[in-house]
Amino acid sequence: MWLKKQVGVTLILLMLPVLAGAQLAIEQSALNKIAKGKWARAKVLLVKALNKDSLNTAAHYGLSVYFFAPANPVFHIDSAYDYALRALFDFRYTSLKQRERLRKIPLDSTLLIGHRAAIDSAAFERAKAINTEVGYNDFIRRFKSASQHALAIELRDEVAYLDALKENTYTAYLSYLEKYPAASRSTEAKARYDRLLFEDKTKSGKLLRYESFLHEYPTTPYRNEVEKQIFEISTASGGPNVFKNFLAKYARSSKAAIARALLYHLLKDEDGLIPAGVMNDSIRNMQELEKYLLIPFFKNGRYGFMNEHGKEIIKPVFDEIPDSYLCGDITDKLIVVGNSIIARNGAVLFRGVIQKVEDIGGGFIKVITPDCVKVIHFSGFNLNQDCFQDAKFLGKNYIALQKGNQWSVWTFTGRKLIDYEWDDIQTHGDIVIFVRSKEYSLVQLVNIATVADKHALVFSQRYDEVKKWATGLLWVRFGKIESVFDKNLTPWVKAANQKISQSFFGAITQNSLGWKLHASALKSSQSFFRVKISEPWVAVQHDEYWYLIDPQNQEFQSPAFDSIGFTGPFSVGIKSDSIYLYLTKGNLLKLPLTAKVFFMPGKDSLSYLMIEEHKEKIVYDRNAQLLFRVTCDGITYNNEGFFTITEKNKYGIISYNGSLRLPVIYDALGSITKGVIQTLKDKKFGMVSLTLGKEIAPNFDKNLVQNHATTIIASLNGFVGLIDWNAKPITPIEFEEIQYWNDSSVLVKKNFNWSIYEFIKKKIVLGNVKNIKWVTNSIAEKIMIFRQENSYGVISNTRGIVIPATFTDIINLGSESVPLYFTEKHVEEAAIFVVIYYDKNGTQLRKQVYEADDYERIYCSEN
Repeated sequence: MWLKKQVGVTLILLMLPVLAGAQLAIEQSALNKIAKGKWARAKVLLVKALNKDSLNTAAHYGLSVYFFAPANPVFHIDSAYDYALRALFDFRYTSLKQRERLRKIPLDSTLLIGHRAAIDSAAFERAKAINTEVGYNDFIRRFKSASQHALAIELRDEVAYLDALKENTYTAYLSYLEKYPAASRSTEAKARYDRLLFEDKTKSGKLLRYESFLHEYPTTPYRNEVEKQIFEISTASGGPNVFKNFLAKYARSSKAAIARALLYHLLKDEDGLIPAGVMNDSIRNMQELEKYLLIPFFKNGRYGFMNEHGKEIIKPVFDEIPDSYLCGDITDKLIVVGNSIIARNGAVLFRGVIQKVEDIGGGFIKVITPDCVKVIHFSGFNLNQDCFQDAKFLGKNYIALQKGNQWSVWTFTGRKLIDYEWDDIQTHGDIVIFVRSKEYSLVQLVNIATVADKHALVFSQRYDEVKKWATGLLWVRFGKIESVFDKNLTPWVKAANQKISQSFFGAITQNSLGWKLHASALKSSQSFFRVKISEPWVAVQHDEYWYLIDPQNQEFQSPAFDSIGFTGPFSVGIKSDSIYLYLTKGNLLKLPLTAKVFFMPGKDSLSYLMIEEHKEKIVYDRNAQLLFRVTCDGITYNNEGFFTITEKNKYGIISYNGSLRLPVIYDALGSITKGVIQTLKDKKFGMVSLTLGKEIAPNFDKNLVQNHATTIIASLNGFVGLIDWNAKPITPIEFEEIQYWNDSSVLVKKNFNWSIYEFIKKKIVLGNVKNIKWVTNSIAEKIMIFRQENSYGVISNTRGIVIPATFTDIINLGSESVPLYFTEKHVEEAAIFVVIYYDKNGTQLRKQVYEADDYERIYCSEN
């Protein structure tokens, strides 16, 4: 109604000049009739005028006015608009004379354009009243010259967006964007489209859907989230291979750096090779940094750390460091200083109050704070920002986290697989044992990862008791029912009312019918009355007799015996008046029942059998090979193929082939080492080389000690010196202590002073040494810090003087194999301390000057 009133006012204003015209023409007559509401007559006149002249501006204008009159029963804006356009078109082709005539009506271009504008406004109001996408599109399409055209587009776009909002599907927003890409709401529509598309295509949460989505929509703004999901699901099982596969497929992923870091530390734990594809500059740098020892230094009031080559690894930024770090030899991959955990590249991995740091494996550490436990990775990747009660590795695949006394299972990438609902979670090989309310449920380790891909985790039945067997098998009990599972949770021994015990070959079951042997899955022997086991032997009682049996093929390996026993690694069967000795499964000795049998243990897995017949001792090896017969009181294995024999409390040595190598005259004999044995007779000590055939008679106060192949340290009358194998002195026997230095020199102590004495040239190489401290005391090299008077130096038995004795103090801040020397000269007059660091070769690395207070802060007081 409002629209018609507006149109009516406009029409009257337009017609006033027409009615005032003096010329009485058909067109003017028609306009007069329109003004009087004589609709039919007016239309007849106008149609008649057009029939005379189709190019008739006034007639087309009149028909436009006719259809635009609100009171007209056939009021029609679209028709009015069409005739208005025709009138303008006709006017363009009128002559000057015709225009003069039209002005008398009056009618000109201004009036025509104003009339069209009025129709535009009416059409726009109509579109607004309808307020639909279709209505606005119709206006935009038909009324192209309307001043409201841009506003109509804006309103059209808004209505269309609201329609898409109501439907709220990615297809609705896609349609909107395709139709109106320049709309002001296109950005918002695009965001909603991307989100709903992502949610719809990946709503299953499965790896396949995420991978398909990424392939189909590589430019999605949710790419990082999709890559995160692909990363977490595809690597959920936690082994190195899944991370290798991820990197092979998604090398440019936003998660590739984390994947490399996790894989690198997993491979390091397994001592595996690091593939080239895993390495990047960051990992190479960290790998290089981890090769070296760290040594603290103090500069400008701050502590830093350098390596054994003097290169600063961690800049001096710390006000304090733990006292344990002051003494160097730091091999820790992470440095704990104050309230920070710092990687060797200087990156801060954690800040907070730290009570303890534990390496739990795979590059993960457990940080124990006063309030809780945090889990972080060497790379700086945080598994979870939460606080936990405890954390531990599950096999080499998952991390178990504890909260509220309940345990959960997480992937290495921080994805929770199993909620906090278990009293304990343990692993045994490839099996995970879940404990709740003293009941046990089992799951294969590999199946836990399937939860990440939206598979339901199927647990075994609940058991009352579970025991881990060393062979990787798992014993379970439910009530009186016992069973054994293999690593695949497949029954290895079927469940039954029975007792199951572990054995070296598998298992033994016992029930009311007897005993059975189980050496392979689901396969058992016949029932036996009794079973005896002593690895590698298994004896069974069947039909009142005893047999040795092979549990693998369940075949008897011996005749029937009245009884079977074991001595050491040998099996002994008794039948009638004979003893049958099984040394190995293929070696048998038959002896009279009166024989006495003894097991003689050897070294390096050797063992021997001794049979005693009166005073004669008969010795066999494991292959039932007779070694020798000897008459003596006793015999034991010594070493290196020799035996010690005794006769009337005296000792001698017999060889492997029974030949007497040392007469039975000694009060005691030592163990043979490299063919050399120590002897004792009449409370004096000697030494024999069975290899050289040399003997040093027992004339010395203490055990003789080999200094070198040709020299021996001997003790006489409270002093020590060097002798040769002929007992001839090489050095005077006048020293308080003597130690090997090198093949031509010894380290000797006399009158509380140490010297290096070169016994070939019979001269002192280094003397007046007040005390010594070993840096390295190995076969390869001997290095010691020595003090002469009040000056310290370093000397090597292979390289000579490493650092001359010119320092007030010297401390090794490195290791035995890689020394780094902290040397200090105290300048009392200036009250300063000059500290110089030297490497293992005596090359100067660093020099600093400290006053007393600062010197105390860097000095290692434990050395």
